[in-house]
Amino acid sequence: MLPNARVSWKKVVSALLIAAGLVAGSAYAAPSKGKITVGGKLDVEAQLLTDMYTQLLQKAGYTVTEKLALGNSIIVHKAITSRAIDLYPEFTATGLNTLGLKSAYDPQKDYQAVKSGFEKKFQITWLDMAPLNDGYGICTTKALSDQLGITTISQLAAQVGQIVLASPSDGIDFIDGLKTAYGIDTSSFKSVQKVDYSIGFASVSSGSAQMAVGYTTDGSIATQGFIFLNDDKNGFPQFHPAPIVRMDVLKKYPDIAPTLNALAPHLTTDVSIQLQDQVGKLKANGTSVTLAVKQVAKQFLQSVGLLPSD
Repeated sequence: MLPNARVSWKKVVSALLIAAGLVAGSAYAAPSKGKITVGGKLDVEAQLLTDMYTQLLQKAGYTVTEKLALGNSIIVHKAITSRAIDLYPEFTATGLNTLGLKSAYDPQKDYQAVKSGFEKKFQITWLDMAPLNDGYGICTTKALSDQLGITTISQLAAQVGQIVLASPSDGIDFIDGLKTAYGIDTSSFKSVQKVDYSIGFASVSSGSAQMAVGYTTDGSIATQGFIFLNDDKNGFPQFHPAPIVRMDVLKKYPDIAPTLNALAPHLTTDVSIQLQDQVGKLKANGTSVTLAVKQVAKQFLQSVGLLPSD
């Protein structure tokens, strides 16, 4: 073989090896579309929504930093307005409260109000809202309901001055919103304890409070022996979740919208209760809440065809 032929052959082999390495590398390390930080609130339902957003964005090719259970409504809102996170699941009536607006008791009007208001005030937009309605309610144990003779909020109004209420911080303004329908607000109660969500039920069970504020899709309320007082005058507005995202982020990555909007029609009130129940069962069997949330979220997305099966 001539020397020049030997050199040419080595170059060919080298080029082939480099090319093979590049092809192999692209198969296992596809470049990311970009980096997105997703945040969420503390309750199980919010954690499920947050992780679903994360998994869908990862499937779409984004590198996602997830801040699961970041904090309450105030903390998470501050996180997105300070640019610490890019998006998170929010509820329409909570958005109205943030803007200082009253509910029109019409879900579409409330949605348009928060979408327009957030865009103007915070440069944050709302993607599609889900039919899921997770509102606030006042609950107590079945035993206390029987003892006090209170099954409706109208009946509560007649005894409110003797009642200690436990509420998470995000529920306080909605209790004050009962003034129009029932003539009561937080000042009407004997006292109001501002506590973390789960602590409210413990307060009622221990006797340090008689009523607690709960989320109407919280399936654990019934399993703990609690019942909701009937909102007989519709004093609480409806809460529909939607991804809210900084407008500069959406402009940079416009396919965030169709990626997350595909989830909205699948999220109903019954679905939320079922998924939270599944998380509760896994937790009871020793699975951590975080791992249970991720497992249930993934299985649900697979069941509706938004993620491929394993």
